[in-house]
Formats: sequence, C-alpha cells, structure tokens
Amino acid sequence: MQNAAQRRKEADEARLKKKEELMERQRERGSRRGESGGRPWENAKPDPKLGEFEKHTKGIGMKLLEKMGYKKGMGLGKDGKGMAAPMETQMRPKNMGMGFKGFKEAGQLNNKDGSDDDDDDAARTGNTNKAAEKIAAENAKAKREKDAREKEMWKRRNELKRERREYRTAEEVLAEQERADLEASGIGTRTDGGPASRTPAPAKMTVIDMRGSQAHVVTDLRNLRGDVGTNGGAAADDDEEIAFPELQHNLRLIVDLAEAEIQAVDAKIRHEKDTNVLLRREADRLRADADEAERAADSLDRILRLAEKCEVSAQSRGATLEDLATMYSDMKASHPDEYVRHGVQRLAVAHAHPLVADLFREPYDPLTEPTRGTLTLKRWKELLDGDHGTNDMFGHNVDDDAMFVLLAEAVIQPLRRAVTTGWDAKSPEPLLRWFDEWHPAVLSAGAIEELQVKCVLPKLQRAVEAWNPLKDPVPIHAWLHPWLPSLGNAMASLWAPIRHKLTNALAAWHPSDQSALGLLAPWRTVFDVRDWDALLVRSILPKLQYALSEVKIDGVNRAAQVLEPLGWVLAWEGCVPAGRMTQLLESGFFPKFHAALHAYLAAPGVDLEEVTRWYLEWKGSFSEDLLAHERVRRQLNAALDVMNAATTGDGTHVRRGSSPVSERAREGGDDAAKGAANGAGGGAKGARLKGDAKTSKGAGVDDDPGADTMSLREAVEAFAQANDLTFMPKPGRQHESLQVYSFGSVSVVVDSAGEMLRAKIGDRWAPVSLDTLLAAHKERARAKSKTF
Repeated sequence: MQNAAQRRKEADEARLKKKEELMERQRERGSRRGESGGRPWENAKPDPKLGEFEKHTKGIGMKLLEKMGYKKGMGLGKDGKGMAAPMETQMRPKNMGMGFKGFKEAGQLNNKDGSDDDDDDAARTGNTNKAAEKIAAENAKAKREKDAREKEMWKRRNELKRERREYRTAEEVLAEQERADLEASGIGTRTDGGPASRTPAPAKMTVIDMRGSQAHVVTDLRNLRGDVGTNGGAAADDDEEIAFPELQHNLRLIVDLAEAEIQAVDAKIRHEKDTNVLLRREADRLRADADEAERAADSLDRILRLAEKCEVSAQSRGATLEDLATMYSDMKASHPDEYVRHGVQRLAVAHAHPLVADLFREPYDPLTEPTRGTLTLKRWKELLDGDHGTNDMFGHNVDDDAMFVLLAEAVIQPLRRAVTTGWDAKSPEPLLRWFDEWHPAVLSAGAIEELQVKCVLPKLQRAVEAWNPLKDPVPIHAWLHPWLPSLGNAMASLWAPIRHKLTNALAAWHPSDQSALGLLAPWRTVFDVRDWDALLVRSILPKLQYALSEVKIDGVNRAAQVLEPLGWVLAWEGCVPAGRMTQLLESGFFPKFHAALHAYLAAPGVDLEEVTRWYLEWKGSFSEDLLAHERVRRQLNAALDVMNAATTGDGTHVRRGSSPVSERAREGGDDAAKGAANGAGGGAKGARLKGDAKTSKGAGVDDDPGADTMSLREAVEAFAQANDLTFMPKPGRQHESLQVYSFGSVSVVVDSAGEMLRAKIGDRWAPVSLDTLLAAHKERARAKSKTF
C-alpha cells in the first residue's frame, strides 16, 4: 500500500513540475510577442475604400461578414485582432518570369516589412490594433449586459437546462485545481507586457469519485491525492476501507450469474407453459376433427351400403321407380347433408334412368298423353332437387337440373320431335296442357322456359310468317296469346311482323266491317303504347274520320238522319285512346250536332221538352268515360247554353206553353240519359242510332236497377286491366265444363252460378279472391325471374 502511495505522490510532483515549466514558457513567449508587436497585418490601418466596389453589386460579401460579427474598421477573428486590410493582388504580366526587373509577387505585397516568414516571432511588432481592442471591449460589455438581462428575465429554459457531465481522470482534476490556485496567487500570463491579469476561478462543480467499488461525492480535492491520512483518504483508497474487496467482487459476480440463470429458467418455464396450452388446444381441435371425420365416415359407409342396395335392385330390375324413390327418400331423410355433399342425386339419376326409359318405351306422344308418368315422377323431383349454387365433394356443381337430365332421352326428345313435326301452332291447347301437367309437378321453371324458347317460339315464328289476316279464319290472337303468360317478353320479336301484316290488311278495310275490331282489340294491351298508337294513326283513325263525315243529323226530320257511321266510330272507343276519340268527335261530329241543334231550335213551333229528350238521347249515346272528358263536356255545355238561350227568347221562336230546359240536363241526367239510350227510338249507347221520331217521342226511362250491374267475369277483367295483366280465355281449355281463363300467369275459371272464382294453385283448383290471385301471379313472376 505504501509503495502505491509513494508512486502516486511522485507522479503528482512530476505533473506539477511539468505544468510549471509549460506556464513559464508561455510567459516568455507572451513577453517576446509584446516586444515584437504581433503579426504584420495586426498593425494595418483600415482602408477607407474597403468594400467600395460593392456599391456596384448587392454587397453579399459584407453582409455575410456582418452576420458573423464583423464590424467595418476592425480586424478579423473572435476578438477583432486579425487582419484589418484585405489581401492585395497584382496581375502578373503574360509570359514574365519570376522576379523579373524587381516585380513584387502577391505575397510580397501583403508582407509590408519585406519578410517572407510570417511565422517568425522576431518580425512581429509590439503595437496592437487600438480600434480592434476598443470594438472587442464594447462587444464584451454588450454581451455581459445581455447575459445579465436574460438572468433577470423569467425564463424556465435556464432552470430546465440540464447540467453537462464531464468525465476526467483524477490527475486532470488535480492539475486544473493547481492551475487555478497558481493564477489565484498572482502567477499568470501577460499578453501586452504588463502585469499578469487575474482570471476568474473555475466555477464550483460537483465531483463524483467513481474509482473503486462504489461512487461517492468528493468534498475536498486534496482527498484525491494518495498521501493524505487514513481519515482524509478513505474515498481515494477503497482498498484500505473495504474488507476483502476481491471476495465481494467475486460474490457479486456469482450473484449476477445466478440471477441471470434464474431469469433464463423462468422464461423457459413460461414458454413451456404457453406451448403446453397451445398444444392442448390443437389436440382438442384435432380430436374434434377426428370425431367429425369418423362420424362422416360412418355416415358415408351407411349411405354406401344403401346405395349398393339400390344399385342391386336397379340392376336386377326387381324394383320399380316407386321402390327406388322410397329408398332414396329414406336415405335423404336420414342423411340430408351427406346426400347433397356427395352428390347422391347423380347416382339416383343413374339408377332411375333405365326404369324411366322402360316407362316411356312404348310409343309415346306427348300431345295425346300429357299426363303419362307425371304421378310417378313427381316424387323424384323432390329427391333430385339439391341445394342450388353449391358444389359437392368432387367439385361438381349441383345446380344442374337433374330431373331434366333424367328425362332428356325418354321424354324431352319425343316432345321436341312432336313439336317440330306433329304440332300445329294454331292449336296450342294440346301442348299447353302438357306444360301445365309437367310444370311445376315434375320439371322446373328453367327447363320449361328452355323448351318453350327453343322449341315452341321458332314454330310460332314460322306460323306468324305464314299467317294471312285476310284468309285465315282463326284470328292470330287465339293461338298466340295463350303463350303470353309463359313466354312473355320472348315473343316481342313477333309483334313487328304482325303489325306489318295488320297494316297491309287494313288498307282496304271499311269502318262498317266490325271484324277488324275483333281482330285488333286483343292487341291493345300486348303492343307497346307507341306502337299501338302508330298503328291506329296509320290504319284506323283516317277511316273513322271518313265515317264521321257521312253522319247526318236532323232533329226535325229524323227519318233523313244517317247515324250508322257514328255507331261504327263509337264501337272503337275501347281501342282508341280517349284523347284520340274526343279529337275525332270534335272535328267530325260536334260541328254537325251544333248545327242540327240550332236548326231544331229555330224550327217554328219547337217543343223544348222534345228538344231536351233529343239532347239526352244523344248524351246517352256516349259512355261515361267520354262524358267525363273535359273536351266532350265542354261541347255538351255549349249545347245547353244554346238551349237555355232559346228559352229566354234571344231571337228564337218557341211555343209559349212549353217548359224551359231543366237544370238536370246540365248536371248530366244519368238516369234519364240511360232510359233514353235504352228506349225504343232513342240513341244506342255504344252502338248505332235510329232516327224514328215517333218512337223517340214515346221513349221512357228504364228504371231497371240491374242495368248497370257488372258480372263476375267483367269484374275480374277490370281488375286485370287495372293491374296491367292479360285476362283472356284459353281456347279449348275447360275445367268442370267451365271455360279456363289466363289471369297473367295463373289459370282461373269463373263460376258465375256459384259466384266463385277458382284458380289452379300448384296441382289443385282452389277458390281464391282477387288479391290472392294477384299475389299468386306475382309469386310466379318472381320465381321465373330468379330462375334466369
């Protein structure tokens, strides 16, 4: 221990001696520098023309120097003691050698005393730049004042500023303290040859001695030396105060190693526990999967045994279609998921195919035997219908129509052959009966749609091309409209050629021929509104306008009237839109009517009651829809105004005993109008008018309350028209001796005797209401839209 303390003491003495020698050399160098006067450029006076050239530029050079603290007139450097004059330059003449005729180089120009060694201390002058020192003193004073102001100001940044920690050796700390002690005792350096200037003592700092096993704060730097006593040097020499430091160090190492090992073992144990939990969960999942696979295997084994039994029965022909259907029905009921997942439907099709072929092996005509095999195959439809839109375990799509595949050869091919060769498109009833029996009992909507589009529609197109409206006794709507509920928009391609043929046929048509009305009326709800209006404007309305031109009205001499053309025109009211009809009447009928009314009122001895009955007869000849039209009502009101003016004697001769026109005529006189229309000599409502004056005078009012009663069939037809649906009879179709009608896509019968409406829902006829009937049609339309 004593040897170590002796060595430290000797090292400290050597460092102190070396430091004193260094300080002595610095003092000698400072005194020599003061005598020589410093560097040559330090004595240079500032040039008043310094930076004068910058008046022609932006002065970026001086601006940069000022930003770095430079002030004009002082020297460069931190203290302003550097060179104050700029470097002088001189252009060397071209091709001139070095030193030719005493030419001074750039370095010689800047060296005022002619010496080339700028670092020679002997050539330095002893004069300092007074201006630079003055500016430096002003800068120092301004900085001190600024620091004082900032300390007085409330700024938390000074409080929050972290202290900088420096790491030094004990020798460096002792050397700094010794230097501070020497300067404090008056030993310092001189820069101007005068007495040494006193430098402030270093700021107090906290010194932490980190030598030894424990760090402690040093309160006296002398304790860092190794020659102090036992009490004072306890912090410097831990070996003298700590017992067995090596043993404590080794024990500390052992504890650290043990702690690290314990932490590693603990982490490993936690990892093992987590792994155990994960493995237990994985084992439970695998066990559940294994149980599920075992159950699936058992179920598949049972299905396989049942399938083998079905196959044996099918191959031996010992079972009928009903027996196989029973087997597969039990299989589907006991194992529904496996039945679909494994595609058992395909196996059922394979087993049932030979038996279906035997069922239809005899000569089979679908048009004459529409119900053959439907009861037997109805059970198979339920067995072959899988979960649509899914795949079985082999990746096959079970959305295929298995029933269509089963019947492709035995039923579908004979049907296509019969439609192509033996079926007459003008007799739709046999084929419609076949479709009604097989759908939806056996075949799906998609299969029926495919058959109708690919087989029936081409046959209808060929029939439309061969149709001649002038020679064909059967109207085209009688054999085309029954297909509207099933084919629907697919038949739109047929309407254009039909309109073309109708237009050509109506070229020579006369309005007195009512057959054209029966031919066109069913197409009003089928054709598009624009197409229907175009057909009327092209072929019908000009003929009706010509018919109105032949009408003759005479209230006085009714025998001379020609009223049949008006009946021809009014018969088209159900086909011609109200706007078109009122336009015809305004242009062709009402001018003649007003002229006849004026002539009637102007006749001598006119009876206003007779004029009133004549007016009501004409009003009763129009339907309620026409009477409700504003333009027709305006024309009738104008006639009433003329009649009222006649009662007041405004230029019209009337018999004095006659009564004026009553207000009931202006309000409509519905009952009187109906009675006049139904009278023996009155105008015919919606038909032709007869001009018999005697019978007209004796016409009375028909008070029969049942005259306007609507029948059940008419109510259903009106309900269908209100919902934009077709309601028409199916030719040749009857149920219990009642005519079958098509209400949209639903077949209905109207039992007028029992006042009941029955519809075919599924495979049975049931009484329904109009709302139920409309709901059934919408349901079928939705099912059809989902299929496609």
